[in-house]
Amino acid sequence: MLIDDAIREASRLLASLRSMRATQEVVDEAELALSALEHGNPSHHTLDFVADALERIDANLPHGALAGFVRVRIRTMAGIVTAMQDDTPTPPSAA
Repeated sequence: MLIDDAIREASRLLASLRSMRATQEVVDEAELALSALEHGNPSHHTLDFVADALERIDANLPHGALAGFVRVRIRTMAGIVTAMQDDTPTPPSAA
């Protein structure tokens, strides 16, 4: 299932960020994204949050080979999140 893939990739991303000694802000973003995914079937809003968190993580990574590897993880996870968003009904707009 996509949610299992997303949780696995989020866990790997978090481990990679910790191993490269990323800033606490970046690690916190990854922890929040993982936590959001672990709480059952995520809503469209939750998936939007996770996608935004991935963008913030990517924007705050340093340059270098290890960061490049982490960016590959981010892209993989972003693809999974996008697929999940496509499968999740969009909430009705507030009128």
